Amino acid sequence: MAITIGSALRGAWRWLKISAVASIVLCTVAIAIIYWMWRDRPDLAALDWPIASASTETIEGVTVTWLGVTTLLFDDSETQVLIDGFFTRFGPVDFLVNEVRTDIANVNYAMAEFRINRLAAVVPVHSHFDHAMDVGIVANRSSAVVLGSESTANIARGANLPVNQYQILADGESRTFGNFTITLLVSEHAPVADGTRPWFPGEIRRPLLQPARVSDWKEGETYSILITHPRGTALIQGSAGFIPKRLDGVSADVVLLGVGGLSGLGEEYARQYWAETVTATAATRVFPIHYDDFTAPFGEIETFPAIIDDVVKTADWLNEIAVFAEPQVQIQRLPFGQRVTIY
Repeated sequence: MAITIGSALRGAWRWLKISAVASIVLCTVAIAIIYWMWRDRPDLAALDWPIASASTETIEGVTVTWLGVTTLLFDDSETQVLIDGFFTRFGPVDFLVNEVRTDIANVNYAMAEFRINRLAAVVPVHSHFDHAMDVGIVANRSSAVVLGSESTANIARGANLPVNQYQILADGESRTFGNFTITLLVSEHAPVADGTRPWFPGEIRRPLLQPARVSDWKEGETYSILITHPRGTALIQGSAGFIPKRLDGVSADVVLLGVGGLSGLGEEYARQYWAETVTATAATRVFPIHYDDFTAPFGEIETFPAIIDDVVKTADWLNEIAVFAEPQVQIQRLPFGQRVTIY
């Protein structure tokens, strides 16, 4: 009997060791596959979007500086308007698991390096973390007013921004700063979660205190942002969503077109999205934005892994659409951190 029990225990122990080794091997292989898939990214050159020429001297005009994702600095040499102002970066593990907070060092660096020193307004396209996370801190380091929804106001409140530095705008309402007039038009977020809705829908109903999980930055309202100036008009469509016919009657010279997640929504969706933004406004210049990996360090521009968002596929669709567009449309990629004259 003792021999039988001993044999059974030895067999069980042997099975446990084999199982443990097999589990380690499988985990190692899984980690290697995930790492390989995460690093499998197309080169930026594969997008086949020519790079817009940077402005090398001060001229009378309006420039835009792209600072990653959908952060855009508009400047007419007198007044500056910042779309989003998202400078914080953190890795995929933090994104999935941990609470996060604004990287104040990154904010300070960006505002100094890119001379964000005449800032009048900060306008997030919606209230997700990758658009609105830093707005309160940016405004606290300037005299800028934060414009947006109640959700955006609660992000500002969570950063202890004075009440005279944030405003909640109704659909279609405008504010003027210097020669810039900013109009917020309620739109839709791209339905990237499951084809019908975005990630983290809903509203932020109380002051958002940091640190917090990325899911705490709810969408709030998503906007098409119209920035008009005596020299021209720009439409910022920060998310690849739209409301049919919403922009009929709106004119723009330039569209800064959010393309994140388009590859997963299909070519037909991409064509309709283009029609409802670029064609609807009769714009002749398009600058794609929100195609870069926001988990990469600030200033390091690379695409997402193809398994997450196949930006090359998206670029191929948009390039083909632009070829047959009437009026003719030029697509260009904005260089990171360099002023580009848009009109």
